[in-house]
Amino acid sequence: MLNQQKIQLFSLKLRRLMNDGYPYFVVWITPCSIPLALYTRYQGQVQALDVCLLLGFYIYSGLGISLGYHRLISHRGYQTSRWLKKILLIGGAMAIQGPPVVWASLHLQHHHGVDSHGDPHSPHYQNKGFWHAHCGWLFTHYQPNLPKYGRKLLKDPEVAHATRYYPYYALLGLGIPALVGGWVGLIWGGLLRILLLSHATWSVNSICHLWGSQPYPSVRDHSKNNLWIALLTFGEGWHNNHHRQLQTPYYSQKWYQLDLGGLLLQMLQKIGLIWQVRPAKSP
Repeated sequence: MLNQQKIQLFSLKLRRLMNDGYPYFVVWITPCSIPLALYTRYQGQVQALDVCLLLGFYIYSGLGISLGYHRLISHRGYQTSRWLKKILLIGGAMAIQGPPVVWASLHLQHHHGVDSHGDPHSPHYQNKGFWHAHCGWLFTHYQPNLPKYGRKLLKDPEVAHATRYYPYYALLGLGIPALVGGWVGLIWGGLLRILLLSHATWSVNSICHLWGSQPYPSVRDHSKNNLWIALLTFGEGWHNNHHRQLQTPYYSQKWYQLDLGGLLLQMLQKIGLIWQVRPAKSP
């Protein structure tokens, strides 16, 4: 019993540390990976394995955010099996962007009051600007309304599981690159990968509400489509399209709008691994 109590206490402290320390880690600590990565490259320590760790974990954790945290549990754009949902949510946890219930709750708050008082990361409300929308909000507005937006999410056993064990999956996203590639693997597949993916995701909140095209101004907010952000985030940069049709998991509405996450979902749908996909409206 004593050992179980110690484990529970350790888990509670770890969750608090991950939640309270998250903004400082991703905003101030992960940038240290840039000079470290340059140094290891200059010293000839970087191998193909380290680059593969960077790319592999970027793709896995990035798809976990896009297909798991966002399109699946936030907007319920499709349904899938418990095992595939768990794989996606674990990948999202390895991105170290918060537990799935917290991430989804904050995202639903964004849509509920987009570019107004209820939006935690709008660059336009009270002219808070780029820095606030990009990552400054993590220090001042990282306050999910879990009673309103998270209660229903936690009824999903996979969401509850990934939320409860989030700290361990997040640390696993650092531990596996370290075990596989040593110190250099930790830098490239862990810290640098988290830095790059975090800024790519934050750019949807900042850049895609400031710069880009807006084919659907009828959505009455400042969401924009941005090709470069779409390429970095597996299609999330088609943000104005998304704001027009919140629940469809397919964000491309033109043949030239590359939505890599949507293409993967189409493949999964064809082989029967996802179903009840919410269709897109006609452009």
